[in-house]
Amino acid sequence: MEKRATTKEITFVKKDGKKLRGRFYLPEGTDRRYPIVIFCHGFGSNFRELMHHGAGFASAGICCLFFDFCGGGPGSLSDGTMEEMTVGTECEDLNTVIDCVKGLDYVDQERIFLQGESMGGLVSALAAARRQEDVRALVLWYPAFGVPDGARRRYEAGEKEVFGLRLGEDFDREAKDIDVYGTIPAYGGPVLMIHGDQDAVVPIGYSERALSIYRDARLTVIPGAGHGYDGADSVAAREYSIDFIREQM
Repeated sequence: MEKRATTKEITFVKKDGKKLRGRFYLPEGTDRRYPIVIFCHGFGSNFRELMHHGAGFASAGICCLFFDFCGGGPGSLSDGTMEEMTVGTECEDLNTVIDCVKGLDYVDQERIFLQGESMGGLVSALAAARRQEDVRALVLWYPAFGVPDGARRRYEAGEKEVFGLRLGEDFDREAKDIDVYGTIPAYGGPVLMIHGDQDAVVPIGYSERALSIYRDARLTVIPGAGHGYDGADSVAAREYSIDFIREQM
């Protein structure tokens, strides 16, 4: 029988006092510790763009948490501005969320999963590499492993915008030097990457390269899909993700 979901708003506080705001989706009708998926949204976005997946995960008996990065996008409910945001600050945000989630009495600390889309996928992969003991498995939707490449181009050209959104001085200065493929293999747990073969924003080659260096990874290709999933592609990506997570539980 399919479980219903209940929702719960939550606020996390970083060491610098900035607040991270999000929403839990919890399976209804049971009283136990749940496996949890922490969702990380992409560049310039917010958790409301992803939370339509919450009920599906809860129906599968999985708690999920959606939150906004500080300055992660114009519609962010968390503190901070986009000009203050970097890949590093988003990694700090995610670390704060993981630390706080581990202290919740309805979360199974042994079954914490990270799921990130686009730049949220990059942040999830970097965070998992540094604290693999806390991350049971990793799900990456069209992970933006090409962020350093774009940052180098903008830095050399003196450009300050991405998709019409203005970046702070620190974003490209930091991002251009991130060694993605030298860092992410430190995570040795299971990894699922889901990528559309028509993605013009983050070409699938970035995930194919990651597949060759992760120790335990698989790549699921969605034919015809671009960057971001809608309709049947969105449903398929969610079901692939749920099936993978349940395998690791």
